[in-house]
Amino acid sequence: MTHPLHKVTARQFVLATLPWVSLLACSLNVQAAESYKFRQAPIGAFGGEIAASADKPGFFGTASLTQLQIYKIADASGNDVTPPPIAPIQLNPALPYSVSFPKGSLAFNQDQTQINLVGGYLTESTYGNGHIAFAINVPFIQQKRDYVVTQPAGTLTPAATTPPLSAAIVGQLTAGTAAANSQVQARVGATNKAQSIETSGLGDAELSTVWVRHEDRLKVAAGVSLFVPTGSFDKNRGPNPGFGNFYTVRPGVAATYNLNPKHSDASWDAGVTIAGRVSYGFNTRNKDTDYKSGNFIYAEGGVVKVSGDWAYGVNVFTTQQISDDTGVGAPAGGNRYKTNGVGPFVSYKLPGKDAGFNLQFSDNFGGRNAIVAKSLQLRLVKAW
Repeated sequence: MTHPLHKVTARQFVLATLPWVSLLACSLNVQAAESYKFRQAPIGAFGGEIAASADKPGFFGTASLTQLQIYKIADASGNDVTPPPIAPIQLNPALPYSVSFPKGSLAFNQDQTQINLVGGYLTESTYGNGHIAFAINVPFIQQKRDYVVTQPAGTLTPAATTPPLSAAIVGQLTAGTAAANSQVQARVGATNKAQSIETSGLGDAELSTVWVRHEDRLKVAAGVSLFVPTGSFDKNRGPNPGFGNFYTVRPGVAATYNLNPKHSDASWDAGVTIAGRVSYGFNTRNKDTDYKSGNFIYAEGGVVKVSGDWAYGVNVFTTQQISDDTGVGAPAGGNRYKTNGVGPFVSYKLPGKDAGFNLQFSDNFGGRNAIVAKSLQLRLVKAW
């Protein structure tokens, strides 16, 4: 028995594939923590300066150069994110024949070079036996992304041999299948081209106010940071220097404790300082995308040993999303962001100068719904 096959136009194929293509183009923007990241760097912050014996009132500044490679995007199970599946394309509503597509794959890599300039002032006056620091952190970012979706060709389901069809009908089904595959591959190519770009510009600035108290071996700092959307952001573009048109508020507290200030002592704890910090971040709604990332907690621990003008240490950190995303495209079931990281650092204090360098390496592990990155950062710290 043969069946008539209505002619399927190119427009019909385009409309059939558009929902999947739109989802693919936004696949980095509709999962936990918009774009799989927060305004909390996936690298550690502690360095050799945690062993500084005192804080000098007046102006201070730091400049850092960070080379970061995002080499993976982890899904809810920690595996590589894959493109969403393509729904079968029905060639004719009156017939059971459709083009079914196997699962595609995504190869992702993003190199990022970032310069952060920090300037601030630590008051000479004390408040509650502590000084107050005001600071601004301005990042300049260059990004290069390689984004390659590979989508195997779709096949006709069921095969055009059962029931037996005329040669003309088989020919039309074959042509329809080829047209569907052509449309899908064209959209995949367009998405790859749009996402595989280079961009650079000003990032989102951070404004901070911190109360700092230093007493004997213990130093405590408590404050709040406000991230403002000064960076360039385009919701239809892959990499962006900015995070979007929203604000992030991040209060937190940190403490350091010097176990033994006698650096020349032969005991194991001579010149050793331990440090810890915890902060809580919450975001407003991104007006560009109508998406609101959930709140998160960041915690970090570090230890450093000072030997002369050199210091050696290591830090470990974690970022955990604790509330669900909301808004357009927010995933059902939470899909919360999580990442951890660890890395060593080495510092050198310039003799006779209120300045020093810090070189640090970090690598992420245990990521869920998050970018996975490794980084190398060189930081200059200077007091005036």
